[in-house]
Amino acid sequence: MTAVANTRFETFPADHITVGHTADALIMRAGFAAEVNGILTRCLLRAPIILSVGRHREWIFITQARTAMRPATWADLVRIQVGWLPVGAVVPLPEAPDAGERRWLQRPAPGECPPPWSAVVSAARSASSVCGSW
Repeated sequence: MTAVANTRFETFPADHITVGHTADALIMRAGFAAEVNGILTRCLLRAPIILSVGRHREWIFITQARTAMRPATWADLVRIQVGWLPVGAVVPLPEAPDAGERRWLQRPAPGECPPPWSAVVSAARSASSVCGSW
């Protein structure tokens, strides 16, 4: 079992997650993100999701740390407009004073691991095939 597999949310500070060693984040448009979340749910995966409810209606999926991917996979993410943050970026959690217009859609369950980065990437790629014009 790897250190990534043992990642628990209680190890993160109460008000933010730093992208890098133990956690990561993928950012998607709200409508498309709902399709991705549906695929994850059908696969019995549950991702903590932060909603950005301001001008930019985006969902932020919290995942385990990023894994290596082929250049074609990165290109697919760009094509379907799925974003990611650079290592070291800080994601304020909705409880943070500087969180702005953010709230939880799905809170992290105590002691539960976030889904693997690759599972959320795979769900996004699958959703883009199903939806066609997303």
